[in-house]
Amino acid sequence: MRVLERSRARSAAVLGAAVLLTVGLVGCSSDGDSVDGAAADADTAASAETRTFEAQNGSIEIPADPQRIVACGYAVLPLIQAGAELAAVCEWTRETENMDEETLAAYEELPKVAPDMSVADLNYEAITMAEPDLIIMGVPAMVQEQLDMATLEALAPVVFLGPSIPGEWRQLGEQFADAANVSDSYGEFKDEYDARAAELADKYAGTLGDLRFAGVCSECGTNPGEYMREYKSSYTSNLFDDLGFDFPGESSDPAITHGEYLSFEQLPENLGDADVIVYGVEADGSVTPALQELFDSPLWKELPAVKAGNLVAVEHANAATYQTALLALDSIDAALEKLPADQSQQ
Repeated sequence: MRVLERSRARSAAVLGAAVLLTVGLVGCSSDGDSVDGAAADADTAASAETRTFEAQNGSIEIPADPQRIVACGYAVLPLIQAGAELAAVCEWTRETENMDEETLAAYEELPKVAPDMSVADLNYEAITMAEPDLIIMGVPAMVQEQLDMATLEALAPVVFLGPSIPGEWRQLGEQFADAANVSDSYGEFKDEYDARAAELADKYAGTLGDLRFAGVCSECGTNPGEYMREYKSSYTSNLFDDLGFDFPGESSDPAITHGEYLSFEQLPENLGDADVIVYGVEADGSVTPALQELFDSPLWKELPAVKAGNLVAVEHANAATYQTALLALDSIDAALEKLPADQSQQ
């Protein structure tokens, strides 16, 4: 910890010297440099105005119009899409395949302060160098204890908004945008998403609405011989939340209510009564090695839903914004249309 503190002290000294040098240069600048300096002063003034924001970690005084945001977890992609003033982000590689060229370019250009899905490895010195005026932590609520909140709060106001279940990206996205002062641009795709979801709910209500759905997570860090069953509002199943389909079941683990890790030997008792099984696939239609191991299991092949061909492979299954969830809905629609006709009439 002392080494880290010394590193931060060195970083602060370098930044302080840079500020002094900048001030000296402004004093003998050209008219063009004066204009740039005025713009910077305006940004500083905007960032200095504050408001109270209600976050999971309390009532936080934050800049009314933040100019240098560090974002992590579920906050990364929605804030890039909404055009927030980002200075650095944590990696969010789980959705790079969902990003259009412009969004991907913006993501790749930003400095990264932590590897994907590893907030315990957050680089506090890199955050210091980003000079944030606001830090938005959208990592799962269950890993908040892995953060050194005191160190973060010493750098900038910290807004913690972490999901307890994956399906909460809908509400949290709007809160991230509110904190970053980009609510107007964030909601651009919500109406389109709502309309498309309502269309699919109506389209399949009469043929598939009474079927029992079950989900299998494609990227949940399983051990050999193990899979994660998804219940309502989990990583893949949450994309069906607005379509009216039923994902019955409850986890025996109170820490992970949206799903549970099970052995292959438990397949018959846990997925044997499912009419339809859904799972995520890669952009090219391939499956992860963990899923392939599951599919190769003789017990999987004997499941009624598998034998009937009632499988729904979902592209963009990691979508966690309205813009990217629209892509997933198109994939779901195409897969549902291919279900065997005799099964869809049950």
